Formats: sequence, structure tokens, C-alpha cells
Amino acid sequence: MFRAKLPFFMLAMALLFSSYRLFAFDDWQPISPEELKMTVDPAHPADAIILYHEETADDMTRHRYVYKRVKVLTEKGKDRGTVEVPFDAARVGIADIRARTIAPDGTITPFTGKAFNSTIVKTHGLKYQAKTFALPNVQVGSIIEWKYTEYWDEFLRAPRWTVQDDLFQKRAKFTFIPFSKSGHYVVDGRGDIKDRVYYTLIGLPENTAIKTTVNDHLELELKDIPAFEEEEFSPPADMLRMHVNFYYGTAKMSKPQEFWKGEGKYWSKEADKFASQSAAISAALSQTISASDSAEQKTRKIYAFVQKIKNLNFTNEESWLEERLRRESKEKRTLEDVLSKREGHRDEIARLFLAMAHAANLQAYLMRVADRDEVFFQPIIPDDNQLTSEIVIVMIDGKEVFLDPATPFCPFGHLAWQHNSTQGIRQTPDGGTAVAQTPGADYKEAISKRVGRLVLSDDGNVKGKIGIAWAGQEALVHRLSSLKTDVAGRKKELEDELKALLPSGAIVQLDASNGWDDPEAQLTANFSVEIPSYASIAGKRILVPRDLFQTHSRTPFAHGDRKNPVYFNYPYYAMDETTVTFPATFHLENITESQPLRTDYSFYKVQHASTGNSVTISRDFAMAGIGFQTKDYPELRKFYASVATGDSEPLVLTVAK
Repeated sequence: MFRAKLPFFMLAMALLFSSYRLFAFDDWQPISPEELKMTVDPAHPADAIILYHEETADDMTRHRYVYKRVKVLTEKGKDRGTVEVPFDAARVGIADIRARTIAPDGTITPFTGKAFNSTIVKTHGLKYQAKTFALPNVQVGSIIEWKYTEYWDEFLRAPRWTVQDDLFQKRAKFTFIPFSKSGHYVVDGRGDIKDRVYYTLIGLPENTAIKTTVNDHLELELKDIPAFEEEEFSPPADMLRMHVNFYYGTAKMSKPQEFWKGEGKYWSKEADKFASQSAAISAALSQTISASDSAEQKTRKIYAFVQKIKNLNFTNEESWLEERLRRESKEKRTLEDVLSKREGHRDEIARLFLAMAHAANLQAYLMRVADRDEVFFQPIIPDDNQLTSEIVIVMIDGKEVFLDPATPFCPFGHLAWQHNSTQGIRQTPDGGTAVAQTPGADYKEAISKRVGRLVLSDDGNVKGKIGIAWAGQEALVHRLSSLKTDVAGRKKELEDELKALLPSGAIVQLDASNGWDDPEAQLTANFSVEIPSYASIAGKRILVPRDLFQTHSRTPFAHGDRKNPVYFNYPYYAMDETTVTFPATFHLENITESQPLRTDYSFYKVQHASTGNSVTISRDFAMAGIGFQTKDYPELRKFYASVATGDSEPLVLTVAK
């Protein structure tokens, strides 16, 4: 995102031009008889299809115009009558929403209601704001269409065309009108003149071409665009959909290596300047470490100190924008401000750690990485917006230790999962920068232990206690989630999480939870549970599920085909131990032990032990990989199917003779 230098009269002209565009944009395209008569297409069976999709991104007026026309083909397709327009509320606004419904007989019903702000949650827990509205009189065979204007102030926004939708598209047209005025130019915060536009095409067919028109508009027209099918356990959908990224840049952006070299140099210089030494840093350090401390002791003490700084990124939904604007503003916050107020944004806290480490004569280097819950860093794309968070690397006893001081509750020596197995730019010992990789995560650093003690009645119901302990990455995820809610909200989240693991109808009550404030300790939660009809009664037999936590019993990869890579957030290790005490009038039949399963990336084992009228089932499951190509899917699917088979084998109780 770059600033454009425009005098006042140019802004006025832009506003006039904007008004004209809005008026023209209000015209609707004619409806053809073929569109009204259209029914389900056997070649593209779907509940609805997009007949036409058009977007125009205009950096001359700072507006983006979006139009969609959708044909409803089935009863389920009528759900498309409720429209969500996602947008970045911290950066842009939505205006001039127009919509209408065309019945199969051609009758037109305009939308006259209001659009409401809502929050939508997508894959990986990412949240977006949206304008939501419902079109009137939507029937099977209806055509619904809507248009709106996205607007912003001051900044230019070279667009990102998301070409692919979750519906098949008959036709689509995308246009970009770059900023271009004689005697005026685009300049970024460091004074570099961006005198050209670049773009990258991701996922589109090889013969796809963007055309430059006589007035230097960039256009792309496509037909018969396949629907994007979102699958469970996939990378972020925005990375997989066909899309085109645009950038304002200089000649060096044509060579990504040169771009990242220059970007790294500028970023490193700016970071070191921000983290420069001061009396406040020295004073804070003198109260934190001792002269006799080893390098590791100094590092740990500084880490513990900065972790206590209030992290504004985890207390405010829009604080990431505040952080960026503060970095770009002329009145930047200093480390003295962070220390005096005991609060700061994510990058400020990471740089405070760096400054204190340097003051303690530690070898420490900053690294800026891509958060892989949102984006996978692609060095061939010259866009520094891919890099979103800063971590620190410290040399201790000849070994580089990667630290995440700006993530609250992150244990020393660990990284939040978004920062493991990712890439970015790091400072190097020779004073330069380089594209680098962060360490991969270990499944033993994300452990959950679940223990159930259940009493089974002769009618198949159970009551009992369940205790859960989380360590490492599993505990960190829960602690970070707790920052966004209060005690009551945290209680509900834990109860809902356990309910999702148990059979339908389970009654769950949280008794206690501990360890929320100590990142080095286990996080624990204890529950009282009741599960009606937990066991099935078949004559003189009772069939007891072997796996209490039944989400494991279903295979997550039931389909034989896979279109997208398989992607887990992080490797993990789950250990379950369930003891079921049953009525003395029953006895346990012989148990068929499942054979352990082991691959290069996973492990599964179930064992049983019985004493008197109780049986204990122990289950270990480890997934050490996070990414699998579609060619690896059959083997992965086979492993999970074998796990599901092992979990679904019930324990059999019979009436004692």
C-alpha cells in the first residue's frame, strides 16, 4: 500500500469523477430469456451458478465496484438469497449496495431493506466483518443480482483479484485502473518512487493473459471458471483460489532476489533504529538481569520481562492496523513509551526484547515472518505485506534459539504455531539480511492428555469425571483464546469444546480450570459429565464404545478423491485414558487388541486392561506432519481409515451367569 501525492484540486476532481462512476454503476444489465429459462446443467450440477461477475478496482478514485448475477437452481440454492459482503472494516467502507430479485416470469422485486454488519468465521478461525442482507422473493429459477462500492481514503490499494468463487462462473471480467497522472507519482513511506505496475497470476491456466487497453487499464476476461471446493484440513482458502496480485513498484521488483535484498536492508535499518539503546533500556535491564548471569539466564529473564508487557494486538480486534499506521506515521512510539506505559503492539514488544538483548551483550537478531494461518510466504512475489510478525533469534552456547517474545504465554524456546515451519527475512551475523526458514514443530511440543472415569449403569447411561491437560502448543492456543473473553466465556468455550468431543446429548459441567497464567505449566480443566445412552443394549449384551472422545472415531478423509493439499495447523500428540466401571452383574468378553499403526509421520496404539468390573482403555495418537500433497492423500486416508476401524470396535459386556 503506497501513498499518492495529490494536490487538493486533484482530490476534488477525483471526487467528481467518483460521483460519475457511481451513477453509471447503478445501471443494471438486461436479463436474457436464456438466463430466465436456465435449469440445472448436468455438466456443472450445482444449487446455483454465477452468470456474470464483474469487478473494477479504480485507484484514481479510490473505489472498487463489484457486481454479481446468480441463478438459483434448487431449493438449497435459495440460501444464496442471503448475501454476505466481506470487507476489511479497519481499512475500507462499503456503500451504495443495490440488489434485486428477478422471478422466473421476469417480475423484478428490488431490495429495499438494510444491510447489517456481521462477523463471519472462516477456515482456521479467521474472522471477517461483512455487510449482510437478504433479497426478497427468492424462488427456484430466480435470478438474484447485487452490486456495491468499496471505498477508502488516502492510500492506494493495488488490488487482489480473487478470480475463483465457490460457485461455477459462466463469465467474469476484472479491471484495474492504476493511479496515473501526468506530473504526479506514487511514493512509499521511504521515498521510493513506484513508477510501474506488476502482477502475479496464481493458479490460473497457463494461457491466461491480462490485457492492457489503450487507456492503460488492465483487464482480464474469463469464461467457465470452475467452482472452488473448500475441503476440511486444507491450507487457507485464499491461498488456493485462483487469484491475481498487483503491486506498484520499481524496476528492481522484476528481480525478486533484488527486491528482498533491498526490502531486508530497509527493514533491518528501521528496526535497529527503533531498538536503539537508551537510558530507559539500561534502567530496565539493570533491574532484570545480574552481571553474573549466563547467556541463557539473561535471555530467559529478559524474555520473562517483556512477556509481562501488555500486548495490544491481543486485546483489540483492529490493533494490527493501529500498529501498522503507527509504524508509518511521523510521530512514532518509542521504546521509552512502551516501557513507561507497560504496553505495546506485537512488533514493538519484539523489538524491546531485541534492544534489551543487545544491551546485555547477547547476539540477537530480528526476523520478520509470514503467519501461515493467513499466508504462505512466496519469495518469488515481491510483496512485503506477506510478512506480518517479528520474532527474535538469540545465540546461546553456540546455538541459535528462536523465540517468540511478542506472543503472550508463549513458552521460552517455542514459537506460536503460525511462526513454525514458515519463512521470512532475518538479520544475519554479518549485518545483512537473508530469506530464511523457521524451525519445524515437534509433535511432542503439542500434547493433550484426556482422562475419563465413568460409571456405567445397566440402562446404558454413564456419569463421571473427565480431566484434560494441555501442554506446549495446545496450551498456548487455549491461553490466547482466553484473552478474547472473560471467565464466563472461557468456561463456555471449554464446555463446548468437550461437548464436541463427546457423543451427542452429553451434559458437561466445568468444575475447575488452572494454569492460565503460567506459560511453562500445564493447563488443566476438570469436568463432571453425564452421557445418556452411551452404551447400546442388545438383548443380554451391552456394547460400550471403545473411544470416549468420538471425534476420533470418524475418518476425516472419507472421500476417495482430494483436490487440495492436506494441511494441519501443527503436529500434535493426543493421549486418552478412559476407565469404565460397569455393573457387577455383567462381565467383559474377550477383547480383540488392535495392532499398532505406524508410518513415517504418524502413530496409533490402543491397549486395554481390566480389573474386576472395570476396564481401562488407553489410546495414543500422534501426527508429526503438517502438509501433505494430493499424491500422498491415498496413504494418509488409509491410515485414518485404519484408526477409525480400531476406534469403532466396541467393548462387549454380557450378563454374568
